Amino acid sequence: MPCGIGDYTAQLAEALGKRGDAAVAVLTDAAARADRPDAHFEVYPVVKRWKITDFPEIAKVIRHWNPDIVHIQYPSQAYGRKLFPWLLPALLLLMKRTTVQTWHEYYSNTLGSLRNILNAIIPGRLVVVRPHYQDMMPAWHRWLIRRKHVQFIPNASSLPRIRLSDSERTAIHERFTPSSKALLVFFGFMYPHKGVELLFDMADPALHHIVLVGNFQETEPYHKKLLAEIQNGPWSGNVTMTGFLPVDDTGRIIATADAVVLPFHEGGGIWNTSLHGAAIQGTFILTTSREQHGYNALENIYYARPGDVEDMRQALKAYLGRRNTETNISQYATWDIIAQAHIDLYRPLLN
Repeated sequence: MPCGIGDYTAQLAEALGKRGDAAVAVLTDAAARADRPDAHFEVYPVVKRWKITDFPEIAKVIRHWNPDIVHIQYPSQAYGRKLFPWLLPALLLLMKRTTVQTWHEYYSNTLGSLRNILNAIIPGRLVVVRPHYQDMMPAWHRWLIRRKHVQFIPNASSLPRIRLSDSERTAIHERFTPSSKALLVFFGFMYPHKGVELLFDMADPALHHIVLVGNFQETEPYHKKLLAEIQNGPWSGNVTMTGFLPVDDTGRIIATADAVVLPFHEGGGIWNTSLHGAAIQGTFILTTSREQHGYNALENIYYARPGDVEDMRQALKAYLGRRNTETNISQYATWDIIAQAHIDLYRPLLN
């Protein structure tokens, strides 16, 4: 599935399965496909509408496969207004199944928090992938999970580390724009909170070419706004939209870029998989943070204040093109380490 949680699940399932001490199956959307015949996990793409009518098929697969642990990955802002995904832990409890949940995003005082009340009080271990997760929750929501065992297990890059020669980097660069222009890259889903529109304010079309790696949907109001900026005025001809790309292709573009720009409105951190994926390529990253400010030489990341376009503009001038040729990836979690942390979490739950 072309999304961050899909990438995370695929990487975790593969890392767990290849150990040899765990058998793994992924039960997911009917649109999913197992595109790797050598994968160390099975895929059951049986969920058609994410409604209660899907549960008999889900229950059938669970009874057939008979797992010791059912681990549910929750993108807390997803599923729209559908209620069924939030009922799964309770339904599995009725099936007498041991469940673990992972919450990938913060819950705020929104509909997501309200829908998650049942998940918060259902027994079971809870994994979070962001540090200080509980501190970011509303007080009443934090009270609901007070009896849960909450464990922070860091994230990792869903992109492979790409090594390019100078000639390879030049060839990829010139596919998009002459080498006289700097290449700025944004990759991932283009939602309003990602701040993609800020690229057109901080960058200069006379000096920069922007590459947007991700799907566009012309019916989406935010995407219409971006397209109007891209197709009209000074940015016309200075932006490339690639659509969704395989991870290797995305990694090559990032490894070529003079800067990866991720101007999130709410700020980010190195726990973010996009930052991981860019950082291991050694490319300079410009992003935002509410917790730190300035340039981190070890990470080759400049953390600007969210929404501060002038701060971002000055950072581009100062650090554009800087590259960590010997990036020390040992500072980042690996999927093998993450898989071991999950096994350590699962073992006490098994009789």
